[in-house]
Amino acid sequence: MSSLRPGLLLDRDGVINVNHGYVSEWAKFDLIPGVERLIGAANRAGWGVAVVTNQSGIARGYFDEAQMHALHDELRAHLAGGATPPLAWIDAIYHCPYLKGATVPAFDRDSEDRKPRPGMLLKAIADLGLDPARTALIGDSPSDIVAADAAGVAGHLFEGGDLWDFAAARLPALVRHDAQGLVR
Repeated sequence: MSSLRPGLLLDRDGVINVNHGYVSEWAKFDLIPGVERLIGAANRAGWGVAVVTNQSGIARGYFDEAQMHALHDELRAHLAGGATPPLAWIDAIYHCPYLKGATVPAFDRDSEDRKPRPGMLLKAIADLGLDPARTALIGDSPSDIVAADAAGVAGHLFEGGDLWDFAAARLPALVRHDAQGLVR
């Protein structure tokens, strides 16, 4: 029996939050309906949960990495809901700030982490001890699905609506772990 566990990999903008374009502050970070419920169910099921997100806004000079990390800290605090143990949590967040032709010279380069390349996904799989055959990525663009294929995980293209409803139809193993207790 494998000691590897299943995993849920989530793109950020357009999957976790409404994609308003280069969101860098909590006040503009509108969560997609069902995201807390999905992450909580994955946590209770023992799945590793990671965010894998291209963040070209850093390369374009719209915000810096410190602002992005602060936003991610707010997201984690929100998911925890002030509870011990937390109501829901993200095990790891991977981001790629690089973009060929970037405005900010330090981020002007190609990167194996930038989706559609699979670098971030492969790091999450290795770091969290995930079984690629039992890991799924939910993304909102074709580049997410290409990255999932390259990493050997199932890719699911989310086009809006309630994320829990979307995932429950595609990841039935999570349904039995849904406590529906994550009322905000």
